[in-house]
Amino acid sequence: MRPARAVPVYPTFASLVVPRVARRRRLDAHWRAWFPFNSGCGRWSFSGRVALYHGLPGLKLPAGSTILVPSYHQGVELDTLLAAGYRLRYYRLDESLSIDFRDAERRLDTTVSALYVIHYFGFPQPIAAAREFCEAHGLKLIEDCALSLFSRHGDGTWLGSHGDLALFSVYKTLALPHGGFSVTKGEPPATKLRSVPPASTLVQTMDLMQHTLRATRWAPVDRCAVRVSRGLSRLLRWNRSKIISSGGASWDPQLLGYGASRWVVRLMRFVDRDRVVARRRANFERLAARLRGYVPCPFPELPAGTCPLFFPVMVPDKARFQAALADLGVESVNLWDAPHPTCPTDLAAEVSHWRRHCLELPIHQELNGATIDRVATAVLAVFETQRRTSAGPDAGSRPGSPAAAPSPGRDGPRQGALRP
Repeated sequence: MRPARAVPVYPTFASLVVPRVARRRRLDAHWRAWFPFNSGCGRWSFSGRVALYHGLPGLKLPAGSTILVPSYHQGVELDTLLAAGYRLRYYRLDESLSIDFRDAERRLDTTVSALYVIHYFGFPQPIAAAREFCEAHGLKLIEDCALSLFSRHGDGTWLGSHGDLALFSVYKTLALPHGGFSVTKGEPPATKLRSVPPASTLVQTMDLMQHTLRATRWAPVDRCAVRVSRGLSRLLRWNRSKIISSGGASWDPQLLGYGASRWVVRLMRFVDRDRVVARRRANFERLAARLRGYVPCPFPELPAGTCPLFFPVMVPDKARFQAALADLGVESVNLWDAPHPTCPTDLAAEVSHWRRHCLELPIHQELNGATIDRVATAVLAVFETQRRTSAGPDAGSRPGSPAAAPSPGRDGPRQGALRP
Protein backbone atom coordinates (compact mmCIF):
# COMPACT_ATOMS: atom_id res chain seq x y z
CA MET A 1 0.00 0.00 0.00
CA ARG A 2 1.31 3.42 -0.92
CA PRO A 3 1.86 6.02 1.79
CA ALA A 4 -0.93 8.61 2.13
CA ARG A 5 1.45 11.44 1.25
CA ALA A 6 3.49 11.34 -1.92
CA VAL A 7 6.74 13.23 -2.42
CA PRO A 8 6.05 15.20 -5.63
CA VAL A 9 8.77 15.40 -8.24
CA TYR A 10 7.66 18.91 -9.26
CA PRO A 11 6.66 21.71 -6.85
CA THR A 12 2.98 22.16 -6.05
CA PHE A 13 0.99 25.15 -4.81
CA ALA A 14 2.35 24.39 -1.34
CA SER A 15 5.69 25.85 -2.51
CA LEU A 16 4.24 29.30 -3.13
CA VAL A 17 4.62 31.98 -0.48
CA VAL A 18 1.68 34.03 0.76
CA PRO A 19 3.12 37.46 1.51
CA ARG A 20 1.78 39.76 4.16
CA VAL A 21 -0.34 42.63 2.89
CA ALA A 22 2.51 45.07 3.52
CA ARG A 23 4.83 43.05 1.26
CA ARG A 24 2.33 42.06 -1.43
CA ARG A 25 2.80 45.02 -3.74
CA ARG A 26 6.57 44.84 -3.47
CA LEU A 27 6.63 41.11 -4.32
CA ASP A 28 4.21 41.64 -7.19
CA ALA A 29 6.74 43.88 -8.89
CA HIS A 30 9.82 42.12 -7.50
CA TRP A 31 9.79 39.15 -9.88
CA ARG A 32 9.90 41.50 -12.85
CA ALA A 33 13.41 42.49 -11.75
CA TRP A 34 14.72 38.90 -12.00
CA PHE A 35 16.44 37.46 -15.04
CA PRO A 36 15.08 36.44 -17.50
CA PHE A 37 11.88 38.37 -16.75
CA ASN A 38 13.69 41.72 -16.58
CA SER A 39 14.83 41.51 -20.19
CA GLY A 40 13.46 44.19 -22.45
CA CYS A 41 13.44 41.60 -25.21
CA GLY A 42 11.72 38.91 -23.14
CA ARG A 43 8.39 37.33 -23.90
CA TRP A 44 5.97 34.98 -22.18
CA SER A 45 4.59 32.01 -24.08
CA PHE A 46 2.67 28.85 -23.31
CA SER A 47 5.74 26.62 -22.95
CA GLY A 48 9.44 26.37 -23.74
CA ARG A 49 8.91 24.87 -27.19
CA VAL A 50 6.56 27.74 -28.08
CA ALA A 51 9.16 30.20 -26.81
CA LEU A 52 11.75 28.57 -29.07
CA TYR A 53 9.55 28.58 -32.15
CA HIS A 54 8.62 32.25 -31.91
CA GLY A 55 12.13 33.32 -30.91
CA LEU A 56 13.79 31.81 -33.97
CA PRO A 57 12.64 34.47 -36.49
CA GLY A 58 14.56 37.09 -34.49
CA LEU A 59 17.83 35.31 -35.30
CA LYS A 60 17.30 35.93 -39.04
CA LEU A 61 18.89 32.61 -39.96
CA PRO A 62 18.94 31.64 -43.65
CA ALA A 63 15.83 29.71 -44.60
CA GLY A 64 16.45 25.97 -44.57
CA SER A 65 19.89 26.34 -42.96
CA THR A 66 21.40 23.78 -40.59
CA ILE A 67 21.46 23.97 -36.78
CA LEU A 68 23.99 21.95 -34.78
CA VAL A 69 22.17 20.08 -32.00
CA PRO A 70 23.38 17.73 -29.20
CA SER A 71 23.01 13.96 -29.31
CA TYR A 72 21.31 13.96 -25.87
CA HIS A 73 17.95 15.72 -26.06
CA GLN A 74 14.25 15.34 -25.32
CA GLY A 75 13.06 15.47 -28.92
CA VAL A 76 10.30 18.08 -28.95
CA GLU A 77 12.85 20.88 -29.16
CA LEU A 78 14.16 19.26 -32.35
CA ASP A 79 10.62 18.88 -33.69
CA THR A 80 10.27 22.62 -33.08
CA LEU A 81 13.38 23.41 -35.12
CA LEU A 82 12.16 21.15 -37.92
CA ALA A 83 8.71 22.75 -37.85
CA ALA A 84 10.38 26.14 -38.21
CA GLY A 85 11.99 24.95 -41.44
CA TYR A 86 15.57 24.21 -40.35
CA ARG A 87 17.74 21.12 -40.83
CA LEU A 88 19.50 19.32 -38.00
CA ARG A 89 23.05 18.05 -37.63
CA TYR A 90 24.09 16.33 -34.42
CA TYR A 91 27.29 16.77 -32.43
CA ARG A 92 28.87 14.64 -29.70
CA LEU A 93 28.91 15.24 -25.97
CA ASP A 94 31.59 14.03 -23.58
CA GLU A 95 30.94 11.69 -20.66
CA SER A 96 29.68 14.52 -18.45
CA LEU A 97 27.32 15.81 -21.18
CA SER A 98 29.55 18.78 -22.04
CA ILE A 99 29.89 19.92 -25.65
CA ASP A 100 32.63 18.27 -27.70
CA PHE A 101 33.74 21.36 -29.63
CA ARG A 102 36.23 19.47 -31.77
CA ASP A 103 33.45 17.22 -32.99
CA ALA A 104 31.14 20.19 -33.53
CA GLU A 105 33.82 21.91 -35.60
CA ARG A 106 34.23 18.83 -37.80
CA ARG A 107 30.54 19.03 -38.64
CA LEU A 108 30.62 22.62 -39.90
CA ASP A 109 29.96 23.59 -43.48
CA THR A 110 28.49 26.60 -45.27
CA THR A 111 24.91 25.56 -44.42
CA VAL A 112 25.37 25.68 -40.64
CA SER A 113 23.91 28.85 -39.10
CA ALA A 114 23.53 28.17 -35.35
CA LEU A 115 24.69 26.12 -32.38
CA TYR A 116 22.01 24.73 -30.06
CA VAL A 117 23.18 24.23 -26.46
CA ILE A 118 21.23 22.45 -23.71
CA HIS A 119 22.01 23.14 -20.04
CA TYR A 120 21.17 19.79 -18.45
CA PHE A 121 19.41 19.57 -15.04
CA GLY A 122 20.34 23.20 -14.29
CA PHE A 123 24.10 22.59 -14.70
CA PRO A 124 25.87 25.04 -17.04
CA GLN A 125 27.58 24.18 -20.27
CA PRO A 126 30.95 25.93 -20.93
CA ILE A 127 29.18 28.95 -22.34
CA ALA A 128 32.26 31.15 -22.81
CA ALA A 129 33.74 28.47 -25.08
CA ALA A 130 30.40 28.12 -26.88
CA ARG A 131 30.21 31.87 -27.43
CA GLU A 132 33.78 31.93 -28.72
CA PHE A 133 33.04 28.99 -31.03
CA CYS A 134 30.01 30.77 -32.48
CA GLU A 135 31.84 34.05 -33.01
CA ALA A 136 34.77 32.28 -34.67
CA HIS A 137 32.47 30.55 -37.17
CA GLY A 138 29.77 33.20 -37.64
CA LEU A 139 27.03 31.22 -35.88
CA LYS A 140 24.11 32.24 -33.71
CA LEU A 141 23.99 30.74 -30.20
CA ILE A 142 20.72 29.23 -28.92
CA GLU A 143 20.58 28.40 -25.19
CA ASP A 144 18.03 25.84 -24.06
CA CYS A 145 17.41 26.68 -20.40
CA ALA A 146 14.19 24.68 -20.09
CA LEU A 147 15.73 22.83 -17.12
CA SER A 148 17.79 25.74 -15.81
CA LEU A 149 15.70 28.67 -14.59
CA PHE A 150 17.57 30.81 -12.00
CA SER A 151 20.94 29.06 -12.60
CA ARG A 152 24.16 31.06 -12.89
CA HIS A 153 27.61 30.41 -14.25
CA GLY A 154 30.62 30.46 -11.95
CA ASP A 155 31.26 34.12 -12.85
CA GLY A 156 27.76 35.08 -11.69
CA THR A 157 26.19 35.55 -15.12
CA TRP A 158 22.82 33.93 -15.76
CA LEU A 159 22.29 30.87 -17.90
CA GLY A 160 20.51 32.23 -20.95
CA SER A 161 22.17 35.65 -20.88
CA HIS A 162 24.90 34.77 -23.38
CA GLY A 163 22.85 33.36 -26.24
CA ASP A 164 21.31 35.18 -29.18
CA LEU A 165 18.15 33.33 -28.15
CA ALA A 166 17.39 31.63 -24.82
CA LEU A 167 14.27 29.70 -23.89
CA PHE A 168 12.89 28.70 -20.48
CA SER A 169 10.15 26.31 -19.32
CA VAL A 170 9.16 28.30 -16.24
CA TYR A 171 6.50 25.85 -15.05
CA LYS A 172 9.10 23.09 -14.57
CA THR A 173 10.82 25.05 -11.79
CA LEU A 174 7.85 26.95 -10.34
CA ALA A 175 4.35 25.84 -9.36
CA LEU A 176 2.57 27.15 -12.45
CA PRO A 177 0.04 25.36 -14.69
CA HIS A 178 2.07 26.32 -17.77
CA GLY A 179 4.46 29.04 -18.90
CA GLY A 180 7.47 29.49 -21.15
CA PHE A 181 9.72 32.49 -21.63
CA SER A 182 12.17 33.58 -24.31
CA VAL A 183 14.95 36.17 -24.36
CA THR A 184 16.50 37.52 -27.55
CA LYS A 185 19.35 39.92 -28.20
CA GLY A 186 17.22 42.05 -30.49
CA GLU A 187 13.57 43.01 -30.52
CA PRO A 188 11.19 40.10 -29.84
CA PRO A 189 9.10 38.95 -32.81
CA ALA A 190 5.86 40.77 -33.44
CA THR A 191 3.79 37.57 -33.74
CA LYS A 192 0.68 37.88 -31.57
CA LEU A 193 -0.02 34.81 -29.46
CA ARG A 194 -3.58 33.88 -28.57
CA SER A 195 -4.74 33.56 -25.01
CA VAL A 196 -4.96 29.99 -23.74
CA PRO A 197 -8.57 28.75 -23.56
CA PRO A 198 -9.84 29.29 -19.98
CA ALA A 199 -10.94 25.65 -19.75
CA SER A 200 -7.40 24.47 -20.42
CA THR A 201 -5.93 26.77 -17.77
CA LEU A 202 -8.60 25.64 -15.31
CA VAL A 203 -7.88 21.94 -15.92
CA GLN A 204 -4.12 22.41 -15.51
CA THR A 205 -4.69 24.45 -12.36
CA MET A 206 -6.93 21.73 -10.95
CA ASP A 207 -4.26 19.14 -11.79
CA LEU A 208 -1.75 21.19 -9.84
CA MET A 209 -4.20 21.49 -6.96
CA GLN A 210 -4.67 17.73 -7.00
CA HIS A 211 -0.90 17.19 -6.78
CA THR A 212 -0.86 19.66 -3.87
CA LEU A 213 -3.51 17.71 -1.97
CA ARG A 214 -1.76 14.41 -2.67
CA ALA A 215 1.50 15.75 -1.23
CA THR A 216 -0.07 17.12 1.96
CA ARG A 217 -2.22 15.92 4.81
CA TRP A 218 -5.26 16.52 2.58
CA ALA A 219 -4.65 13.36 0.53
CA PRO A 220 -8.10 11.90 1.48
CA VAL A 221 -9.71 15.06 0.07
CA ASP A 222 -7.79 14.46 -3.16
CA ARG A 223 -9.14 10.92 -3.46
CA CYS A 224 -12.68 12.17 -2.93
CA ALA A 225 -12.18 14.97 -5.45
CA VAL A 226 -10.90 12.50 -8.05
CA ARG A 227 -14.02 10.37 -7.71
CA VAL A 228 -16.27 13.41 -8.04
CA SER A 229 -14.29 14.70 -11.02
CA ARG A 230 -14.55 11.38 -12.84
CA GLY A 231 -18.28 11.26 -12.24
CA LEU A 232 -18.79 14.79 -13.55
CA SER A 233 -16.62 14.06 -16.59
CA ARG A 234 -18.81 11.10 -17.51
CA LEU A 235 -21.97 13.11 -16.89
CA LEU A 236 -20.85 16.07 -19.01
CA ARG A 237 -19.05 13.88 -21.58
CA TRP A 238 -15.91 15.94 -21.00
CA ASN A 239 -13.06 15.01 -23.36
CA ARG A 240 -9.78 15.84 -21.64
CA SER A 241 -7.78 15.24 -24.83
CA LYS A 242 -9.21 18.46 -26.27
CA ILE A 243 -7.49 20.75 -23.76
CA ILE A 244 -4.29 22.62 -24.48
CA SER A 245 -1.70 21.02 -22.21
CA SER A 246 1.95 21.80 -21.47
CA GLY A 247 4.68 19.22 -21.00
CA GLY A 248 5.04 15.79 -22.50
CA ALA A 249 7.40 14.43 -25.10
CA SER A 250 4.90 14.38 -27.96
CA TRP A 251 4.96 17.09 -30.59
CA ASP A 252 1.70 19.06 -30.73
CA PRO A 253 1.72 21.87 -33.33
CA GLN A 254 -1.50 23.40 -31.98
CA LEU A 255 0.48 24.72 -28.98
CA LEU A 256 2.47 27.10 -31.15
CA GLY A 257 -0.21 29.77 -31.29
CA TYR A 258 -0.62 30.25 -27.55
CA GLY A 259 0.92 32.55 -24.98
CA ALA A 260 0.81 32.33 -21.19
CA SER A 261 -2.46 33.07 -19.40
CA ARG A 262 -2.88 36.06 -17.10
CA TRP A 263 -3.37 33.61 -14.24
CA VAL A 264 0.20 32.37 -14.66
CA VAL A 265 1.62 35.88 -14.52
CA ARG A 266 -0.46 36.65 -11.42
CA LEU A 267 0.89 33.56 -9.66
CA MET A 268 4.42 34.91 -10.05
CA ARG A 269 3.78 37.34 -7.18
CA PHE A 270 3.78 34.35 -4.82
CA VAL A 271 7.27 33.21 -5.86
CA ASP A 272 10.35 33.98 -3.78
CA ARG A 273 13.29 33.39 -6.13
CA ASP A 274 15.98 33.50 -3.46
CA ARG A 275 14.12 30.94 -1.39
CA VAL A 276 13.66 28.73 -4.46
CA VAL A 277 17.38 28.72 -5.23
CA ALA A 278 18.53 28.32 -1.63
CA ARG A 279 16.15 25.43 -0.89
CA ARG A 280 16.97 23.58 -4.11
CA ARG A 281 20.69 23.87 -3.47
CA ALA A 282 20.38 22.78 0.16
CA ASN A 283 18.19 19.81 -0.79
CA PHE A 284 20.56 18.75 -3.55
CA GLU A 285 23.57 18.83 -1.25
CA ARG A 286 21.71 16.97 1.52
CA LEU A 287 20.63 14.22 -0.87
CA ALA A 288 24.13 14.02 -2.37
CA ALA A 289 25.60 13.55 1.11
CA ARG A 290 23.21 10.66 1.76
CA LEU A 291 23.66 8.90 -1.60
CA ARG A 292 27.27 9.64 -2.53
CA GLY A 293 29.31 6.42 -2.37
CA TYR A 294 26.21 4.22 -2.36
CA VAL A 295 24.36 5.13 -5.55
CA PRO A 296 26.07 6.29 -8.77
CA CYS A 297 25.59 10.07 -8.94
CA PRO A 298 26.72 11.69 -12.23
CA PHE A 299 26.75 15.17 -10.64
CA PRO A 300 27.93 14.58 -7.05
CA GLU A 301 29.09 18.18 -6.55
CA LEU A 302 27.04 21.34 -6.94
CA PRO A 303 28.88 24.25 -8.58
CA ALA A 304 28.41 27.74 -7.21
CA GLY A 305 25.39 29.46 -8.73
CA THR A 306 23.69 26.30 -10.01
CA CYS A 307 19.96 26.02 -9.32
CA PRO A 308 19.35 22.29 -9.94
CA LEU A 309 16.05 21.05 -11.30
CA PHE A 310 16.49 17.44 -10.15
CA PHE A 311 19.02 15.12 -8.55
CA PRO A 312 20.08 12.62 -11.25
CA VAL A 313 21.10 9.08 -10.28
CA MET A 314 22.12 6.11 -12.43
CA VAL A 315 20.11 2.98 -11.69
CA PRO A 316 20.25 -0.55 -13.16
CA ASP A 317 16.61 -0.93 -14.27
CA LYS A 318 15.07 2.51 -14.59
CA ALA A 319 11.43 1.57 -15.15
CA ARG A 320 11.41 -0.97 -12.31
CA PHE A 321 13.32 1.39 -10.03
CA GLN A 322 10.85 4.20 -10.67
CA ALA A 323 7.88 1.93 -9.96
CA ALA A 324 9.46 0.72 -6.71
CA LEU A 325 10.07 4.30 -5.59
CA ALA A 326 6.46 5.18 -6.38
CA ASP A 327 5.32 2.29 -4.16
CA LEU A 328 7.26 3.98 -1.35
CA GLY A 329 5.57 7.31 -2.07
CA VAL A 330 8.47 8.99 -3.88
CA GLU A 331 7.86 10.37 -7.37
CA SER A 332 10.66 10.57 -9.93
CA VAL A 333 11.13 11.52 -13.58
CA ASN A 334 12.18 9.30 -16.45
CA LEU A 335 13.51 11.97 -18.79
CA TRP A 336 14.40 11.46 -22.43
CA ASP A 337 14.35 7.68 -22.74
CA ALA A 338 14.48 7.70 -26.57
CA PRO A 339 16.49 9.71 -29.14
CA HIS A 340 14.90 11.71 -31.91
CA PRO A 341 14.38 9.60 -35.08
CA THR A 342 16.76 11.86 -37.00
CA CYS A 343 19.70 11.27 -34.63
CA PRO A 344 22.39 9.03 -36.21
CA THR A 345 22.55 5.62 -34.55
CA ASP A 346 26.23 5.90 -33.66
CA LEU A 347 25.74 9.18 -31.80
CA ALA A 348 22.56 7.92 -30.15
CA ALA A 349 24.44 4.85 -28.93
CA GLU A 350 27.10 6.99 -27.26
CA VAL A 351 24.55 8.52 -24.85
CA SER A 352 22.26 5.49 -24.62
CA HIS A 353 23.51 4.76 -21.08
CA TRP A 354 22.02 8.09 -19.98
CA ARG A 355 18.67 7.19 -21.52
CA ARG A 356 18.66 3.68 -20.02
CA HIS A 357 19.90 4.45 -16.53
CA CYS A 358 19.42 8.13 -15.56
CA LEU A 359 16.52 8.73 -13.18
CA GLU A 360 15.74 12.17 -11.74
CA LEU A 361 14.83 12.61 -8.06
CA PRO A 362 12.94 15.54 -6.47
CA ILE A 363 14.90 18.25 -4.64
CA HIS A 364 12.61 21.25 -5.24
CA GLN A 365 11.80 24.17 -2.97
CA GLU A 366 8.70 22.60 -1.40
CA LEU A 367 10.69 19.83 0.29
CA ASN A 368 12.34 20.10 3.71
CA GLY A 369 15.25 18.17 5.17
CA ALA A 370 13.08 15.41 6.62
CA THR A 371 11.45 14.80 3.24
CA ILE A 372 14.83 14.68 1.50
CA ASP A 373 15.92 12.08 4.06
CA ARG A 374 12.79 10.11 3.20
CA VAL A 375 13.74 10.25 -0.49
CA ALA A 376 17.27 9.07 0.32
CA THR A 377 16.02 6.19 2.46
CA ALA A 378 13.66 5.06 -0.29
CA VAL A 379 16.36 5.25 -2.97
CA LEU A 380 18.86 3.29 -0.89
CA ALA A 381 16.25 0.64 -0.07
CA VAL A 382 15.26 0.14 -3.70
CA PHE A 383 18.86 0.18 -4.87
CA GLU A 384 19.84 -2.46 -2.33
CA THR A 385 16.83 -4.62 -3.21
CA GLN A 386 17.64 -4.51 -6.92
CA ARG A 387 21.33 -5.11 -6.23
CA ARG A 388 20.56 -8.22 -4.21
CA THR A 389 18.12 -9.45 -6.84
CA SER A 390 20.61 -9.03 -9.67
CA ALA A 391 23.70 -10.18 -7.76
CA GLY A 392 22.19 -13.23 -6.05
CA PRO A 393 22.23 -14.39 -2.44
CA ASP A 394 25.99 -13.97 -2.02
CA ALA A 395 25.96 -10.21 -2.69
CA GLY A 396 27.58 -7.94 -0.12
CA SER A 397 25.59 -5.66 2.11
CA ARG A 398 26.89 -2.27 1.04
CA PRO A 399 24.67 -0.63 -1.64
CA GLY A 400 27.67 0.99 -3.29
CA SER A 401 29.53 -2.24 -3.87
CA PRO A 402 30.79 -3.10 -7.37
CA ALA A 403 27.73 -5.24 -8.02
CA ALA A 404 25.58 -2.13 -7.66
CA ALA A 405 27.70 0.08 -9.89
CA PRO A 406 29.56 -1.71 -12.67
CA SER A 407 32.79 0.02 -13.65
CA PRO A 408 32.89 1.75 -17.03
CA GLY A 409 35.63 -0.52 -18.31
CA ARG A 410 38.33 0.30 -20.80
CA ASP A 411 35.93 1.69 -23.37
CA GLY A 412 34.10 3.94 -20.89
CA PRO A 413 30.36 4.30 -20.36
CA ARG A 414 29.48 3.69 -24.01
CA GLN A 415 29.38 0.03 -23.02
CA GLY A 416 26.36 0.71 -20.79
CA ALA A 417 27.95 1.21 -17.39
CA LEU A 418 25.88 2.97 -14.77
CA ARG A 419 28.46 5.65 -14.08
CA PRO A 420 28.55 8.28 -16.84
